[in-house]
Amino acid sequence: MPSRWLATLPGIDPAAVRLEHLHAVACTWLDDSDEAHRAKTKPYSISPPIEAPGGAAIEIGLLTDQAADRFRQRVPAGTRVRLGSAWTTIRTPPQPVASTPWAALLAGKDCRAWSLRFLTPTTFRRGNAFTPTPNLSAILGSLRRTWREFAPADLPPLELDLSTDPVWLTDIDVASQTVRVNDRTVSGFTGRLRFVFDTDGESEAAASVDALVRLAEYAGIGAYTTRGFGMVRQEPTWTPAPPRRPEARRRPTAVG
Repeated sequence: MPSRWLATLPGIDPAAVRLEHLHAVACTWLDDSDEAHRAKTKPYSISPPIEAPGGAAIEIGLLTDQAADRFRQRVPAGTRVRLGSAWTTIRTPPQPVASTPWAALLAGKDCRAWSLRFLTPTTFRRGNAFTPTPNLSAILGSLRRTWREFAPADLPPLELDLSTDPVWLTDIDVASQTVRVNDRTVSGFTGRLRFVFDTDGESEAAASVDALVRLAEYAGIGAYTTRGFGMVRQEPTWTPAPPRRPEARRRPTAVG
């Protein structure tokens, strides 16, 4: 079941934490083998540290029950954590802040418009380069790969043909940001995108888009989500009303 957890790091200055140090901590907690460490798609995401009373806090998104079990086992109270040259001890176990069963992600309302807030830089990989382009096919494609990798086998398959451009942007308010990670510059975007479903009558495809959007808060979007990139939240929006069809003209009745 997808879930989000908050871990508090006493005495840590969030501004001093480098993303590669954060990534190393996440791998220690959640990668259970060399194969898992090298995997391109992982069942977790992590946020950059934020200020918290007495130190910093990080949020971890987990996609499977196995990842959640491992996280609870590896990060009890008393766990020592190294972030570069800084050390801390976790005093209280990480706390769950949200969870949604996979089946519930598929059981959303009949929604045909969505608004996503990109809280941390979101980027997409092209070979050894990165692009900050807020492309809907890349956004939904990233989430579709995650769904197909980690959704339980007993769920109905999520079918969504992105080659038909099923959604289109109606509002965009983003800014480009560059971040240094492992001595390389990574370009991403933050801000808000609003998009709507474009095809009349295809309720199954619209439901698939809705399920992916609901997954995003747990999985993150794009590349480097285990380094703090791609953290998103869904925001309220409105669903456009269907176009009104002109009423058929009444034929004049004969008078006789």
